[in-house]
Amino acid sequence: MWDLLSVAVVVGAAVYLLLWWRYQSLPQIPPTTSLSVLLVGLIELQTASLTKRRLAGRPGTRPILPLTVARLAALAKATSVVAAALIGGWTALLAYTAPRTGDFGTAGGDALAAGLGLAATAVLLAGGLVLERACRIRDR
Repeated sequence: MWDLLSVAVVVGAAVYLLLWWRYQSLPQIPPTTSLSVLLVGLIELQTASLTKRRLAGRPGTRPILPLTVARLAALAKATSVVAAALIGGWTALLAYTAPRTGDFGTAGGDALAAGLGLAATAVLLAGGLVLERACRIRDR
């Protein structure tokens, strides 16, 4: 968990510095930017549910190959790190634009996009962490 927090803080600080230096020359961020992130997060949550049921051997499910579980665990780890980086970036954008909505014409729209991105990325992080937990081997 500390590794994800450190990724979020480092990326957030770097993005904030970039925004402080070049915000006026950047294009406005569309509010729909985070839809794909939300979709991937929801798919990972569904995959975690299916994987957990298959590993438990519930009726109506097929056994799952150990290599498939290992691949899903690697995907979950990678997703968690990417989500932490995105959370840092969206948080930096929100922290920079929210107090400056009156200063720049695009700051209000960017703050909205950052809030939506933060929410979508939280779903992605949850999906990664839940899938990672579902792939753990339980002692029997």
